[in-house]
Amino acid sequence: MTESDALPVFDVPPDVDELAAALRPIMTKGLPVRPDVDDPRLLGLRGVVARSIDPRDRLSRVKGLDELLRKLLVYYPSDSRGEIARVLFGLAPGTRGTTLTKRRERVHEETGYSVHHLKTEIEAEVRRTLAWELHRDSQNYTPRSTGVPPSPAISGDTPAITVGDVSARDVSEHEEALSRLWSAVYELRADILLVERLKGWSHDETEPDTSATVEADAVAQRDRSVQQVKVLVQAYLDRHGERIAHGEAEYSVSGLLRLSGWLAH
Repeated sequence: MTESDALPVFDVPPDVDELAAALRPIMTKGLPVRPDVDDPRLLGLRGVVARSIDPRDRLSRVKGLDELLRKLLVYYPSDSRGEIARVLFGLAPGTRGTTLTKRRERVHEETGYSVHHLKTEIEAEVRRTLAWELHRDSQNYTPRSTGVPPSPAISGDTPAITVGDVSARDVSEHEEALSRLWSAVYELRADILLVERLKGWSHDETEPDTSATVEADAVAQRDRSVQQVKVLVQAYLDRHGERIAHGEAEYSVSGLLRLSGWLAH
């Protein structure tokens, strides 16, 4: 029996505790997921299989797992733990290629949590939360046969964004990353405009809800959007390089915060 023949596809995802245990070595080494990862508890998840160009190939599933973990970390369900999780898994800017010890030290410096508390409480909590998100994600997909031919690889040389039906050539990790990145940039732009509007018209009688509390909430949301764009920008740089296309124009990925208007503040 070949390696590809042995690859499982779970109708029901493994228990959350099992998934959390499987995530431990990935947290230790940090992202990206290493090509030697072969834990069937992770590679057999339907959400991983669905993201694999060729689900019969283990390395294709490893790539699908890496993409899924990055997405779940960017959209981590807790604001208070999200950045901690991204640092611990080596996704946050400045943590790529660093040891878990160094990443723990960074969390300690930024939060004040003791290293002992991180090891015994926070890391287990983060892994279990991420395991639950993996479990939930797998429930979004029906089992897919691995006997079908793999989808053709899609070139991402000119990833112009168009509106309309999604065609086969649009279904690539590059297109997904590009769409998420631009969506986050526009969301940040809207949040910046809202904060500025509230500053200028904080007592507009037509908007009785624009109190100091509402303005503070808007500022907090803007700051979260800034962090989200930073994480997505770094993830894009890691995988696809510096330049992106948008319609007929080309932009520097690292300049997207400035494009949104953020650096003017």
